[in-house]
Amino acid sequence: MTGEDGGPLAAQWVARKQVSHDELLISSGALWWLQSDPDLGGARRLMRAAPDNPARAQTPPGVSVGGWLHAYGGGSFAVSADAQWVIAGNSKVYRLRPGAEPEPAVAESDGFQYGELHHAEDALLAVRGTDAGDQIVEITPQGGVRVLVGSTGFLASPQLHGGVLAYLEWDADRMPWDSTRLLLSDALPDRTSPGRLLAGGEQEAVVQPLWGPDGLLYFMSDRTGWWNLYRSTGGAIEPVAPMEADCAPAPWEGGYRSYAFTDSGQIVLTVHDGIRTQLVTVDRDGRRTRHATNLTSIKPYVATLGNRAFVIGSTPTSRPSVRSVDLGGPGDQPALPIIPDPHIAPAQPTTPIPTIRTVDTGELSIRYLLHQPGGGLPAPLIVRAHPGPTDDVPLRLDWAVQFFVSRGFAVAEVAYRGSTGQGRAFRQALHGHWGEYDVEDCTTVAHQLLVSGQVLPNAVFITGASAGGYTALQAACRQGPFTAATATSAITDPARWAKAVPRFQRPHAAILAGPAGEVLAEAIRVPVLLIHGTADEIASADDARRLAHDLAALGRPHEALFLDSVDHYLSTPAALEQALLAELDFYEGLMLREPQP
Repeated sequence: MTGEDGGPLAAQWVARKQVSHDELLISSGALWWLQSDPDLGGARRLMRAAPDNPARAQTPPGVSVGGWLHAYGGGSFAVSADAQWVIAGNSKVYRLRPGAEPEPAVAESDGFQYGELHHAEDALLAVRGTDAGDQIVEITPQGGVRVLVGSTGFLASPQLHGGVLAYLEWDADRMPWDSTRLLLSDALPDRTSPGRLLAGGEQEAVVQPLWGPDGLLYFMSDRTGWWNLYRSTGGAIEPVAPMEADCAPAPWEGGYRSYAFTDSGQIVLTVHDGIRTQLVTVDRDGRRTRHATNLTSIKPYVATLGNRAFVIGSTPTSRPSVRSVDLGGPGDQPALPIIPDPHIAPAQPTTPIPTIRTVDTGELSIRYLLHQPGGGLPAPLIVRAHPGPTDDVPLRLDWAVQFFVSRGFAVAEVAYRGSTGQGRAFRQALHGHWGEYDVEDCTTVAHQLLVSGQVLPNAVFITGASAGGYTALQAACRQGPFTAATATSAITDPARWAKAVPRFQRPHAAILAGPAGEVLAEAIRVPVLLIHGTADEIASADDARRLAHDLAALGRPHEALFLDSVDHYLSTPAALEQALLAELDFYEGLMLREPQP
């Protein structure tokens, strides 16, 4: 793939194409979502589109929608027939009025962070939290707050129907993809009854409860080992579409909705295998039909209006965008963008299509995406360890990957043990073995490609961000195929990290941590590049600085790039551009020094 001048993609061009779309829903016949665009200052804007109106921003310039409840936010806006509310930068609730700046929806300032907004039956609900615990509250039109539920653990997904409040709760030492409880309470005018357990428990993670148009409560549960859709009929809980596949992702953020209901009685849901996502309808008789087969990745937001489904979908040659799918049309109707994509690459038609590969270890199979450059083999290889580590490897266009592919690198994205989309057992396989099994799986992929002769033996690199950065650094501590490692926004010591992160993530480190422990400078065997933002509040830059200092004291080959006032995600185009160029220079410098066969 080439850039505008016929050569490789430019880092500056790539860095400015990181448009994101999230939190899609239908209300009052209109489609609403959040969108950020680096070309427009990077603020997350609330967007609205309707059949008779083009997409327009509903929030004024300079207002960025989103908060930090449970560290990652979500459920950042709610819409009624005549009002809209958003979570703004300080994690508070604001009401939107036409032509005016957002105004606080809560009269008194408090120390809570808000999220998970939900409007139903003329009530605005929210989850708010502090380090002491969470509450589900009702926010009155006058700015008052009525507490409905309180917990010393975590609360999420308030859903109100017929005066009954459904919600999720999990303990302070658990993660919501390991153990949650679905509870029901009577939300009365003067009080709320104690929660009654409907589903979930120590060995079951319930996510995404929604009241259906039939008045029944639906939810996803992994009670069989797979996140499948269920409904409560009052007297029993029954599966809606049982299958050996995950129909929901790990709930890193609030507000996920991986299924929706059509007027004709169908249920539209996503089906995920850890790399590809499909869109499927389930009829009343249980018959399943796949739709929009042109899509290979779908974010966990599905909305319906009439006979159309709306998703945030993408393909190997297109970035995620808001798309419409005609469910009633003849044959397989493609998902079409509702807005023309202004970020088409100059040479997008030649974007290499990655292949899904599998390597069998004898005990299990590890899947990965392989992006191969043109120009013949062998090629230098970059093995990518995804963040999370409870995350997946989506089959979609990633310009940061294509930046390296356009320069002749092969890139392997590994769905190592601990990844999502492959069932509960695979997701939990990394518990107690972080820094071991993930490293083993990335190493196994690299070895397979080396044995096949597809990659250069002295140019095999491993890279990762956040938890993936920890994987990359632990790989650098072991004898193996890797020539060097790049760690961006990396966690270097799970124990120290657990004490510094927001309380939502503290159990994560404890559950995952194993013998690998802290990354020590004296254990690192190959050159490393450390990239870190100084404003990172998830993985402290001080840890990266400490590691760089120790490497320098030992005379070990390394490079470090610290980006002033940059966050964990390298969110600004300038930061991403610098990071891409630093990583490229690091690899090319090593290849120039290493004789190639």
